[in-house]
Amino acid sequence: MAARAEAYDTLSQPAKARRTVRQVTEAASSVDLPLRVELLTRAAMNGLKLEEVDRVASSLSSGFDRKAPDIASIACLQIARGEAWRLSGAPERAVSLLASAYRLTKRPGRELPHLIATEKLARVLNAAGDHLQAIALIEEVIAWDTTHDRKVALANDLYFRGLFNLTRGAYAAALADFDRSRVRSPRVSDPVGSAYIDLQTCAALIELRRLPAAEPLCRQAQAVFDAWKEPAGAQVQLLRAKMEWMSGRYALALELLDHLLEDADRLSSFASAPQAYRLRADVNRAMGRTEGAYRDLERSVSLEERRSAYERSRQTAVLRASFEADRSAARTEELARSLRFARERESEQAQRYRQLAWSAAAGLAMLGTMLVMGVSHRRKLSRVADTDPLTGLLNRRCLTGRERNFLHREGFGAASTVALLDVDHFKAINDRYGHNVGDEVLKHFAALLASSAGKDDVVARWGGEEFVMVFRHQSATHALEVLEGIRRRLPDHVETKVSGMQVRFSAGVTSSIEGEPLQAIIARADRALYRAKELGRDRFEIEDVTAPTSPESQPSRVGLEPTSASVEEADETDTRVRRSAWPGRLTC
Repeated sequence: MAARAEAYDTLSQPAKARRTVRQVTEAASSVDLPLRVELLTRAAMNGLKLEEVDRVASSLSSGFDRKAPDIASIACLQIARGEAWRLSGAPERAVSLLASAYRLTKRPGRELPHLIATEKLARVLNAAGDHLQAIALIEEVIAWDTTHDRKVALANDLYFRGLFNLTRGAYAAALADFDRSRVRSPRVSDPVGSAYIDLQTCAALIELRRLPAAEPLCRQAQAVFDAWKEPAGAQVQLLRAKMEWMSGRYALALELLDHLLEDADRLSSFASAPQAYRLRADVNRAMGRTEGAYRDLERSVSLEERRSAYERSRQTAVLRASFEADRSAARTEELARSLRFARERESEQAQRYRQLAWSAAAGLAMLGTMLVMGVSHRRKLSRVADTDPLTGLLNRRCLTGRERNFLHREGFGAASTVALLDVDHFKAINDRYGHNVGDEVLKHFAALLASSAGKDDVVARWGGEEFVMVFRHQSATHALEVLEGIRRRLPDHVETKVSGMQVRFSAGVTSSIEGEPLQAIIARADRALYRAKELGRDRFEIEDVTAPTSPESQPSRVGLEPTSASVEEADETDTRVRRSAWPGRLTC
């Protein structure tokens, strides 16, 4: 299997996972079986539906009947199935598969699949209430990642250990883990991941009654969740209501809770509903509303009893499954040894016949064919990992993961310009016309950006309705001319193709300096984009390359105001910057 950190960010969306599994199922029988197993495992860890995982895993398992089984590949199939069951809410099925994978891979040479199995098993056990065992498992992963200096993976490990400590009530230990994770997390390239750290840190600080420190973190997380449409925004609202109640601002707390409980589906976990009703009962009691407090308390107790009964049955099932996993792992090892011995004997006999039938030239030709096929399929796998499934553009992982190539070998130098583009009012398009129409807008917009890019330019989808366009060895003036051309072509290339709606965009533009990290360049362009949004959208803003990167600084800014002239009358000063993407001119 590939490295765990790579597996986490390879398939960031379910659509990409579905596309990947189609490639697995449509691949010819000659495709390297371990590569297909790896592809399925990545897809399962990114939310692929349970029935699809089981269907593809069954077809791959049949391939082991024709060759000596590889223990690591068997374990990877168990991880894929176990993760699919975990995400489907069946920890008792997940723990059996993950525990078996954990034991099968606890051998030299199987460290990477063992790390994945260990972390997944820890999360299942924590959900089942075995917090101490979960912490013991995640500490195995922390020790390995620390020894091998895997900084990004270590940030992820520390977050989960903090989450496990928070669940068991060890708030000070949880807070320390979240702080350590935040130091190692790339906030600019992963704002949602950083927002989850802020959310859990806020929860720990509230339990420690450190409200002044908790409140800005909750608000910061809320802003990110709202921007990315994350369901965890309901958890933030519950924490904010709790802070208002603890501070004696009962009316504000009641307003937040009433809004939250209007639709129970808005709560992001089963445990949140009883907590919300219990908190509203406390607020009503503090305000002298005895009857409302009694109703909420009664509802909270009813939900809590149901949750506790469910947790007890689930813990029993998990324990039973863990014993079954021990027996299953032993049977798998024995079966693998028996099949390996039989295949070795068959291989020896076949070798005698092949020595008589094949010449040296035929053997060399076969070896060359196998090498070409192996290289070809690995390139296909790399393209799948680096391509956005909706627009066909390069994705954020490709852009950030190949930063060294962009900054040095590829000549991302002082004369280059970066534009960060955002489709204006995209949420309104989704709300009014539906997400299918919104996807069509993004696809046509991406195609327009790709056709407008130069042969040396780089175009990528940054996330959601955001795109990045890198004008390599070009000035900001050139970038603004290209973006203005994109704006003029919008009616013919986007609006008329999607229900005739009006589509506009804003952009932030900045130049780079030699050796500057990509993260700093994007942060500067993002400030310019934010300014364009604040100034009314449908415009381009430029950020000075010498502007400081800290949020406290006040950079010098140059805005390009739109004029009232028509598109035909617009000149170079009437330029509104937008992002541009290009699907196939750069292979990472």
